[in-house]
Amino acid sequence: MYNIKQSTDTKEAAAIEARRNREKERQNRFFNVRNRVMGVDVQALNNQVGDRKRREAAERSKEAAYGTSQVQYDVVVQMLEKEEADRTRQLAKKVQEFREQKQQLKNGREFSLWDPGQVWKGLPTYLSYSNTYPGPASLQYFSGEDLDRDTRLRMQQGQFRYNLERQQQEQQQAKVDENYT
Repeated sequence: MYNIKQSTDTKEAAAIEARRNREKERQNRFFNVRNRVMGVDVQALNNQVGDRKRREAAERSKEAAYGTSQVQYDVVVQMLEKEEADRTRQLAKKVQEFREQKQQLKNGREFSLWDPGQVWKGLPTYLSYSNTYPGPASLQYFSGEDLDRDTRLRMQQGQFRYNLERQQQEQQQAKVDENYT
């Protein structure tokens, strides 16, 4: 009899424990917002959450890649700006050197508003003329007058003859080459 009484007590205790477990499960279902609403597919919701996390991770990686490319572009732009600044600095230096060497005030022939008497301070034109006796009609030589016209014309004629002979030689050579081929 003792065995029988225990078996009923254990059966009863197991039944009580089963009821408690079912009540806990019911309370979990009732108090869980996702499961309480009818028609909710927990698996689908989990898939949506996973998809969203993957999208966010892909966007973060894309933004990181964009950030690294922007850093590289910024470095390239800075290098190009530095090269351009160096070029402009070198050009300004060359221009300044040219001005110092070639464009000195003593070499200028321009009329100066600041010193209108500059034209009269220089040597007269007739003193630079090579002929010792210019004649009675040449009381003064004018600026821009070509004093060496004869030598210039002779040089131009010589250059013209040289170019003409050279063209003739080239034409003859072209004819020979044409006949040869």
